[in-house]
Amino acid sequence: MQGYNQDEHYIDAMGKYLSGQWAEADSAFTALDEKYPGESFIKLLRGNIAYSRGELEDAVDRYNEAIEARPEFGNAYYKLGVCLYRMGRLKQALEAFQSVVNMGSQSHAMAQYFVGLIHLFLGEDHAAAEAFDGFHQSSPKSRIANFYLAQLKIKHKEFDEALQLLGELVDETPDFAEVHYMLGTVQYGLHNNTEAIKCFQRALDLNPEDERIKTKLTLLTDVQWP
Repeated sequence: MQGYNQDEHYIDAMGKYLSGQWAEADSAFTALDEKYPGESFIKLLRGNIAYSRGELEDAVDRYNEAIEARPEFGNAYYKLGVCLYRMGRLKQALEAFQSVVNMGSQSHAMAQYFVGLIHLFLGEDHAAAEAFDGFHQSSPKSRIANFYLAQLKIKHKEFDEALQLLGELVDETPDFAEVHYMLGTVQYGLHNNTEAIKCFQRALDLNPEDERIKTKLTLLTDVQWP
């Protein structure tokens, strides 16, 4: 018996899927799912279609069916996590993303990012830092982990580590005002007031309406900033 991916109905369904004809693709893949009930990839695609149509509960059901058909299907866990995250079901999303991390699939890095972000939202700083550190190591060219790790380091007054993270980040995003504000906070925490003033001034140049920066500069210079 030919595989589902050689079935002319599958090829036609994929054409509709790739062109964003969601209603037609949904009907076509529903029929294929009935014809090939054990194929996890078809169930995944049905989940993607439901997600694209904003039918999130249905998407969750389809992703869970894909996982049931193939328990080590990392992409299905990842998609499930994204869907649950969007629905605000953070604990369940965390479980899905953690499953991806545990199996080390191709979505591993971004799953770590979401694990860190959810732990951060839940106020679980240590777990968030561990996840962001893992993301930082597995995707060294991505600087988004630097941003969140630096926030956590600043919160816990680990200023030397925050300074290194922000130094890497500012090289990549020199016009990101928030990074210069965070650098100013770190330099102030290290009692480098002259450097702190330079960082806050740069942040204010980039974001003149930020009242936080004006307050910091007034504190450091005794000058009232307009």
